[in-house]
Amino acid sequence: MTDVQTTPRDYMIPEGCPVCAADLPVRVTASGPNGVCKYCGWFGRPLVTMTHRGLRISYEGAQA
Repeated sequence: MTDVQTTPRDYMIPEGCPVCAADLPVRVTASGPNGVCKYCGWFGRPLVTMTHRGLRISYEGAQA
C-alpha cells in the first residue's frame, strides 16, 4: 500500500525566485507544489526532479 501525503507541507527554497532571487516559500499539496515570492509577487509551480546529481528545480508560471 502506498501512503499518499495529504497534509500540506511548507518549504523555503533559498534564493529560489526566478525573477528577483529572493527566498521562495513553496507549499506542496496533493495537487502539487505552488510558490509565491513575497518580495516581487512572482507565482508559479516549481517542478522538482530527481537527477543523478541531486534535486533539479525548474519553473513554469506567471509574474504578477
